[in-house]
Amino acid sequence: MLSNLIVRIATRDDAGEIAKFNVLFAKETVNKNLSLALTTEGVHQVFAKFNNGFYIIAELDGVIVGLTMVTREWSDWNNGAFYCIQSIFVIHTEHEKEIHDAIFNKAKALAKEHYDVCGVRLFVHQDDKETQKAYELLGLQKTQYTIFEETF
Repeated sequence: MLSNLIVRIATRDDAGEIAKFNVLFAKETVNKNLSLALTTEGVHQVFAKFNNGFYIIAELDGVIVGLTMVTREWSDWNNGAFYCIQSIFVIHTEHEKEIHDAIFNKAKALAKEHYDVCGVRLFVHQDDKETQKAYELLGLQKTQYTIFEETF
């Protein structure tokens, strides 16, 4: 167990590091080269407009080792919003599962604090069978849309 792991909602002060993290994430996961300047502006827009979402970061000794962005998606069928957890990216491979799960559990706990949030969804590429299995182990169900969700 990582006793010094801190999982928290990011602040504007974290924007520069989040942007760098996102550039690294895109390169490592889908081999996409993102412009740091463009990504930095995109991160700043998340903080500028509430409806754009928020970030959850995991830190070890003051260094970001994992993050996700959470957005809201309204569901008229459920009369509530889903917290849509974008890909969770962790760079600390020795404790990857623990950090990943801590970020997911933080998002889920935050969702449960809001009366108008009815569940969480995670998006995963259809060919990423390893991540799909990990989400199933977290108690999420695969939908016909290849979206993982947990309704509560």
